Amino acid sequence: MKTKLLLIAEKGLSRTAYSEVLHDIDIDIEVDCISSPDEITGTLIDAPYSGLLIDVPTMIRCECGDKNRITRIMDRFPVLRLMYNQKHGGIRGLTQGGTVCDNRDLTEFVLKECVPFSPRSIRVAQRQGVVFNVMLFGDLDRLEQGGEHSVTVNISEHGCFIYSAGDWRVDNPAWIVVRELEDQTPIKLMVRWHRPWGGAMHIPGIGASFESMTSRQFVQLHSFL
Repeated sequence: MKTKLLLIAEKGLSRTAYSEVLHDIDIDIEVDCISSPDEITGTLIDAPYSGLLIDVPTMIRCECGDKNRITRIMDRFPVLRLMYNQKHGGIRGLTQGGTVCDNRDLTEFVLKECVPFSPRSIRVAQRQGVVFNVMLFGDLDRLEQGGEHSVTVNISEHGCFIYSAGDWRVDNPAWIVVRELEDQTPIKLMVRWHRPWGGAMHIPGIGASFESMTSRQFVQLHSFL
């Protein structure tokens, strides 16, 4: 069975170096790459993985909205933190709780920790591929000026993923007006993760939880699920 890994590293020499080592491992593996820890949640909701490989400088530079949430997610997977120095030793691997002096070989980590690990995702509720036409707002005070014309890609009773090429910050509120619902009261959301445009070959947008809606909206929403 193919082993699927997630590499979190900004584009550049480090990501290339890690990818070359992974490519040379003589087993059937698939590696997805993302450029920011903020994309971890959305990626792990989409598909199951058997291990996370995290470039330390990428993690340090990230202005993540909720690093505690990312840490809790990482606790559910085999994780190897990576550092690359072209002049001094190449790739160094640090396991959870390890120090800079404890160099864990990347290939060994994949073979011993990731290959035996049953792949998992972090989805908490089954989402349906229901497409609602929505107006998306980052500021409720701009309601009369109009929002971003968008659609839901999938939805559950707890939240939804909405297509958007805009610049969103995790843990900030947003609002949608759903054209298909009879009650046009703006529904408040909380942005839980953001997939930027151009970052990967996936639909850009925001994964959001429902923070408030009317009982009428809740009942009608359930009729579509």
